Amino acid sequence: MTVRQRILAAAAATALFALTAGRVRAQANQSFSVRAENKLAIARNDETIGITWADVRARITEPVPARVRVECAGVETPSQTIDNDGDGKPDELIFQQSFFARETRTCTVEAAAPRVSVEPRVFILHDEPRDDIAWESDRIAFRIYGEGLKKTSSAMSSSGIDVWVKSVHALVVKKWYDKGHDAYHIDTGEGADFFDVGETLGNGGTAVWRKDTIYRADNFKAWKIIANGPIRAVFELKYDPWPAGGQTVSETKRISIDAGQNMYRAESVFRSDNGADIPYVVGVVKRPGMIGTMSKEHPWAWVTGWGRVSPKDGGHGKLGTAVLIPRDRVTDWKEVFKHYLAVSNARSGQPVVHYIGAGWTDSHDFRDVEDWWKFLDDFSERLASPIAVTLAAGGNRATR
Repeated sequence: MTVRQRILAAAAATALFALTAGRVRAQANQSFSVRAENKLAIARNDETIGITWADVRARITEPVPARVRVECAGVETPSQTIDNDGDGKPDELIFQQSFFARETRTCTVEAAAPRVSVEPRVFILHDEPRDDIAWESDRIAFRIYGEGLKKTSSAMSSSGIDVWVKSVHALVVKKWYDKGHDAYHIDTGEGADFFDVGETLGNGGTAVWRKDTIYRADNFKAWKIIANGPIRAVFELKYDPWPAGGQTVSETKRISIDAGQNMYRAESVFRSDNGADIPYVVGVVKRPGMIGTMSKEHPWAWVTGWGRVSPKDGGHGKLGTAVLIPRDRVTDWKEVFKHYLAVSNARSGQPVVHYIGAGWTDSHDFRDVEDWWKFLDDFSERLASPIAVTLAAGGNRATR
């Protein structure tokens, strides 16, 4: 063999080795393990665990959203990829686990198609005739009004948030809309819309607060659904600028709700015409006989109302409505204009986050007001101490 032939043969062997090694690495990097730890001394059901898609890509060779499987203790668990910024590319992989107090669980993420179909536990619906957006988990449902409502016989100017209570752990929003507006105010065995939001803030609405006066937005002007289950549903609303005591303010609101939850995350971005800070309130409407309570005991403060459901249309049971806000952002509490309110301040163009939700005794998830208060305390602790997640390097399937 000539020197030239030897060189060519060596080069070919090197190329073949590199190709083979690359294939071996590609085959090896098909899974990684996830260690998830509950550091609190309380049980936590349906906790959502999120992994950035960048972290998935760093551990699995060329992952495809439709071919990602999650298993925990040998059992496949539903997962979901989400494109949070709408650029057509996944940003996050999420799945859920429940934890005993101080429990640690290990799961495996692998490049394989799910074996079982996933039953959605969250849902968003835009109702075209009324221009409503309604959203729900398998525990509770909510609704908010769009600009188009003012063109119907139910004409109303309101940015308040409505509550639909459920006694079943099933998705009902589409079914109830199909029954018709009058029908879903009557409980036929699944719950109903007993909450009269009207032109109030309802359960978790926001408004500008200036000189002891509320300046609220009109109905939302535009909407966009970002994700619609099976584990998380996300949508965005835009409110046109409105006059607010010498300042003109607009709001963009992003809402996300997870399976198994009575609370949802609401992120608001207020913008002022002059770039100045925006004093605002967030809270719940006060009804006759309702108990209002505020707490700053935990890192996430809360304001809640508790009382009997309106008896009209056969309303029954008691309802808790609540807003959670970071404790250091609360500048004052107010019980005014038939509302319980937390007062805060927002920078123009900077997001502020609240958690908003409700609980109904006849859902059998809550027995009484003490049960509801304990739930809010526990939820505040959960927000302050998220599940601690540790990712292993990519490689072979994790040992269970």
